[in-house]
Amino acid sequence: MTARGQGQGVVRSVLTRALVAGLVVNAGLAFGLGSTQAGAAQYSADQWGLNVIGAPTAWQYGTGSGVTIGIVDTGVDTSQEDLTGKVVAGTTILSDPSSGCNTEQTDPNGEDDNGHGTHVAGIAAASGRVGVSGVAPGASLVVAKVLDCDGSGEISDVESGISWVVAHGARVINLSLAESSIAGLIDPTQLEGNPLASALQAAWNAGAIPVVAGGNNSDGLAGLGDEDYSGIPAVVVAATGSPTNGEEDQVASYSNNVNEAEWGVAAPGGDDPNGPSTPTCGQYDGYEILSTYWTSANATSCYATDEGTSMATPFVTGTLALLLGRGLTQTQAVQTLLSTADHNVSCGSDCSGLIDAAAAMQSVAGASRAAGAASTTTTRPDAPHSAAATSEGSPGTTAATTTSTSSSTTTTAAKASSKAHASALGAGRRTAGSANGSAWWLLLPILVGLGAAGTLAVVVRRRWGLRHAPAAAGHGAPPPGPGPGPPAPPT
Repeated sequence: MTARGQGQGVVRSVLTRALVAGLVVNAGLAFGLGSTQAGAAQYSADQWGLNVIGAPTAWQYGTGSGVTIGIVDTGVDTSQEDLTGKVVAGTTILSDPSSGCNTEQTDPNGEDDNGHGTHVAGIAAASGRVGVSGVAPGASLVVAKVLDCDGSGEISDVESGISWVVAHGARVINLSLAESSIAGLIDPTQLEGNPLASALQAAWNAGAIPVVAGGNNSDGLAGLGDEDYSGIPAVVVAATGSPTNGEEDQVASYSNNVNEAEWGVAAPGGDDPNGPSTPTCGQYDGYEILSTYWTSANATSCYATDEGTSMATPFVTGTLALLLGRGLTQTQAVQTLLSTADHNVSCGSDCSGLIDAAAAMQSVAGASRAAGAASTTTTRPDAPHSAAATSEGSPGTTAATTTSTSSSTTTTAAKASSKAHASALGAGRRTAGSANGSAWWLLLPILVGLGAAGTLAVVVRRRWGLRHAPAAAGHGAPPPGPGPGPPAPPT
C-alpha cells in the first residue's frame, strides 16, 4: 500500500501516484506576490491562519526555541530564505521512488523535489525573517524525506522516517500524509487497521508527539472515509475553512471529521469553493494557506498557497512546539492543546475543537505564575471540557489515575493510557460486530465496481499517493490587516 500527502482534498495511499486537479484560482482573490522579498515577514498580512489560532499573541510567551520538529514528508528545501538554517539534520528514505524521481540517488539529505514538505515546514516553523512566519518560528527541524517527487511513497519508508526523526531529536512529528482511500469513499484503515500504529506508538513511547492529517475524504461513504487512529497515541487533525467567506470555524468541505482517534483537533486548512489552486510561486489564493514552497525554477524565494488537512496539521505541530518550549511534558502539552481549544467548533466525536495557540500559551503562563505565588511545583493547566463536548480520549494529567472512554481522565503514564483506550475501542481495529463497521461488506459489490474508476473519480482535489504509506493536505485566506512578526523568545 502507499502513502500520500494530505493536500487540499482527499489524499490517496502510497500505492497511488500524485494527481493534481487543474483547477483555477478564484479570479477575485488571486493576486501576485512580488518576486523580490524584502523586510521581515513581508506577507504576514496574508497569513490569516496565524491570526485564526492567535499565534501573534502566543509569541509573547515563547516561539518554540529549543524544540525540534520532525518533518516526515517530501523533504524540505533548505535554501528557502525563511527556512535557511532551520534544518539541523535530514535524510532520504525512498525504497522505490516513482519513475523519473531520482532523489534516492542524487540527494541523501532530505531535500525537497516536490514542494509539499517545504510548504508544511514553513507553516510549522518558518523564521519570519523575510516572507512568512511559522507557528513556532524559534523551533528547529529534522527532516525525513519519505515521499518522492510525485508525493508518493511506501508505508515502510514512512515508518523508518518516523524512527529516524525521533532518533535525531524530534519532540513533535508532523505527518501530513495518509494512506490512499478507495475511490474517496472508504479509508483502508477501516478494513485492515492502521499500518502506522506501531511506529506512532514507538514514537510516543520515546517522548515524541505524533501529529497526523485527518484526511481529505469528506468522511467518505457513511463515515467510512475517516482514517482510523483509535487507540493510537497521536493527535489527528481536521481542517477548517477560510475567513474570506466566514468559514474559519467550520470544517472544510473536503476534510474528514475526527471520529476515530485518541485525540483530535481542528486547525486552519483553507477551502477554495472553486477547488484547490495549483501552488504557484508569487500567486496568492485568499482562501488558502500561504507558506514557503519549492520549485525547480525557484528554490530560494518561492511562496505559494495550498489547502487541505496537510496544511492544517503543521498549525497543530507548531502549537505543540510552542507548549513544549515552555517546559511542558508531551502529555501536558497535548492536554493543554485539547483543553484550550474552541469547543464550539464541531469537528467530530473525538475532536476537541479548533486549536487556540494564544489561549494555550496563556494558560501555561498563568499556571506558572499561580504556581510561583503558591510556592508549588505544578504547572498543569485545567482539565479539558466534559466528555459531552470533548474528544473521546485525551492525554492524562500528572495527577490522574483512571482511564475512561467517556471522559478526559486518563492514567499518568501516556503509554498505559493509550493501551487502555485502545482496549476500550477495539485497539483501533474494526470487528464484524462493531457498530460502525459491521455492514461494510454489504458495500463490496459497489466498491468492486468503483475500484477500477476510483483513481479518477477521486480527483476532486489534489492527492498524493503512498504505496502502503500515508498522504498530505493544505489551503488559506488573508487576515484583517498586517499581523506582527514573531518577537524574540522571552527570557
